[in-house]
Amino acid sequence: MARKSDKVSKSRKIMMHLLKGKTLNQAQAAKLFGAWRLSAVIFNLRKKGFIIGTTQNTRGIYKGFGVYKMTKTPTGQRIGK
Repeated sequence: MARKSDKVSKSRKIMMHLLKGKTLNQAQAAKLFGAWRLSAVIFNLRKKGFIIGTTQNTRGIYKGFGVYKMTKTPTGQRIGK
């Protein structure tokens, strides 16, 4: 069973990854952060006011996975281009 601090740490790492303007899908989250519940982390970030878009990947080895990208912070700061 994961400790609460482990979950917070994974959530924070995912948030920092998205704040850099990078995209993330479930397979990448599992590999990079050991996070198997990416949709739950995204849900919680959205509840905090982060604007995170979702697109469906239709190509390559990650076909079928949703791809998440943050576009705005709760303070209105735009992310990426």
